[in-house]
Amino acid sequence: MSSPKDLSVIASNRSPLLRMWNRLRGNRMALVGGGMVLLVVLLAVFAGWISPYDYQQSDFLATYQGPTWKHLFGTDSLGRDMLTRILWGLRSACIVGFGAEFVELTIGVLVGAVAGYKGGWVDNVLMRLVDSVYAFPSLLFSIVLVVVLGHSLWVILIAVSATSWVGMARIVRGQVLSIRQSGYVEAARSMGASTMTIIRRYILPNSMGPIVVAVSFGIPGNMMTEAGLSLIGLGVQPPTPDLGELISEGQQAIFSYPHLLIGPALVFAVTLVGFTFLGDGLRDAFDTKSKR
Repeated sequence: MSSPKDLSVIASNRSPLLRMWNRLRGNRMALVGGGMVLLVVLLAVFAGWISPYDYQQSDFLATYQGPTWKHLFGTDSLGRDMLTRILWGLRSACIVGFGAEFVELTIGVLVGAVAGYKGGWVDNVLMRLVDSVYAFPSLLFSIVLVVVLGHSLWVILIAVSATSWVGMARIVRGQVLSIRQSGYVEAARSMGASTMTIIRRYILPNSMGPIVVAVSFGIPGNMMTEAGLSLIGLGVQPPTPDLGELISEGQQAIFSYPHLLIGPALVFAVTLVGFTFLGDGLRDAFDTKSKR
């Protein structure tokens, strides 16, 4: 009679997803990164409940205070609680990071899957479009969109994702090209399955590895782009907090009031490191040739 350990080994050999999970679970840094990402998301979602202050609430009798039990990350030039503003800035970063990645994923998967599966002139037309967008400086295009359309959070989300979807399209196209000639795809095609059905049910599920890894690295990339726009004065309009703006303000007062920089920079660094650890772990887990 097989032991539970033997059964788990057999199950992991039969299920690619379970085998991937076992590989990911064995990577401690990936688990640490996943925990950091989960913590960041929870802090962003529940920002309004975690801090008892409003991010616009000023106290001119408590300006530039260092960390205290009342204000764990201190206060800024208007006496506003820094922890509250950092949490709301983290929410803005997560909205742009995850939202822009969703837009990139939707457009990139659609364009890449159709181009890779159809081939021929359809592939040529779509890939020339991808090459044209890829050749345009993404940051410059984002700056132009924000200047023309305004500094709202949703405009920044669109500006960040406007050109970054091309990388996802190339990844998906490469995966589709390698999978479309497989036996199960040919069988589905011979049975009369439509193009979208084959892509949705057979090709994309077998291409999830590189897509998931690209998403895990794309989210922090979007956050960095959003922070970069804030550093040059094109971030979210005040009084809505933004991590890039908080870091920029703290940098100007680093020698007089270092807590203004340390708090937002530390939170932003932890966020990026968490996604990096998780992305590296996912890449190793989906890489069947990896021995780590």
